[in-house]
Amino acid sequence: MRVPDSQPFVPVILGGDIGTYSLAREFHEAYGAVSVAVPAGGNGVIEHSVAVDVRPAGTMEEDDVVAHLQELARELGAGRARPLLLFGSLDLHVTMITRNRAELEPAYTIPYVSLEMIEMAALKENFYELCDELGIPHPLTHVYTPGSRRIPEDLPFPLIGKPSDSSGWVAAKFAGKKKVHTIADRAELEDLLGRIDSSGYKGRFILQELIPGGDSNMRLATFYADAEGSARYAAYGEVVVEEHAPIVLGNSAAIVTGVPDAAAETFIEQGATLLERLGWRGFAMFDGKLDPRDGVVKFFELNPRLGRNHYYLTAAAYADDWAWANPARVYVRDYLGPAYEDSVPPEGLAVSDSELLYTVLPKALLRRYLVGAVGERAAGLLATRTTTNPLAYRAERHPRRWFYVGAALLNQFRKFKQYPPRR
Repeated sequence: MRVPDSQPFVPVILGGDIGTYSLAREFHEAYGAVSVAVPAGGNGVIEHSVAVDVRPAGTMEEDDVVAHLQELARELGAGRARPLLLFGSLDLHVTMITRNRAELEPAYTIPYVSLEMIEMAALKENFYELCDELGIPHPLTHVYTPGSRRIPEDLPFPLIGKPSDSSGWVAAKFAGKKKVHTIADRAELEDLLGRIDSSGYKGRFILQELIPGGDSNMRLATFYADAEGSARYAAYGEVVVEEHAPIVLGNSAAIVTGVPDAAAETFIEQGATLLERLGWRGFAMFDGKLDPRDGVVKFFELNPRLGRNHYYLTAAAYADDWAWANPARVYVRDYLGPAYEDSVPPEGLAVSDSELLYTVLPKALLRRYLVGAVGERAAGLLATRTTTNPLAYRAERHPRRWFYVGAALLNQFRKFKQYPPRR
């Protein structure tokens, strides 16, 4: 679907994953708008959609992507005084956009904080320092500098190992690379760090205590902070099950929304405190994990953007009858102004408390992985059909679109058989 000449503004989204499609869907739901998606190459997640105009860059090399975006801006804005909003689906996209703000901002409205603030908050060693300053709980952590070979003797194995710089990690090349590594002992750690030292990765590498518990202990919260740095909206979620294929390890496959207990309330309060301490503006998402040893949700990281599975918050907002909280409306209201969006959010921090089940899995597959209290909540929502799948957008009409959605659901059976979740 091409962007109509009459469309008053154009969202342009770097990426081609479920998060890209979800944001395009949100703009289409709110305004009937078609978004331009800019992946490296075409793929079924975003193709044949009423909401997406696919314009592949052919690469994700930074200079080439910037040149492609500049050319797109000339085409989309030719002879029209209409704003272009530029988004990134991954950390590396947001970093790329903010690093090239001077080249891109004449043509695009960029709804992200400065690169300096992103590095202050999203680089994990900086994030944990801020948590310590504010008294916010996080796992015991050691920061390793590649090439230093300085490894403490008293590390508490098993460990979790993950990059501090998620965008820099994408370019690292070595055998066995994962998004998150579980490290059993010192020999395994030394082997992994040796491979990282030779990979070209320049950022720090985080070594953390392993918080007990399976996927259903994972927690997340997405926030929006306004131009004054005040948190205005939050949606909390409890993970039912995650994906475990190496390339998508740790991505949520099913989430239950709502605020079921005091631990959830505290996580939301602490997330708002972090954002307001930073003076954040825009969306951010926190990951954490419920520690069964003390009943406290420990913070893992801040993502400086909407997450891949952020449609859970939009579905929850609709359930609350909060159309104003659709991220598309939030962006347009705050960055383009009342001429384009005149909805008004309530004063203070609005926290969604509607309970629904977000999932990208077939329901028959999901039922195999319902564990504990979160699983019980998910089972109840499945029984009442209080569910949402971001890819199942009723406005879609193209047969090839629906063929892809069906094939993607069936493919989950293969993926989960090959890479089963932890319990």
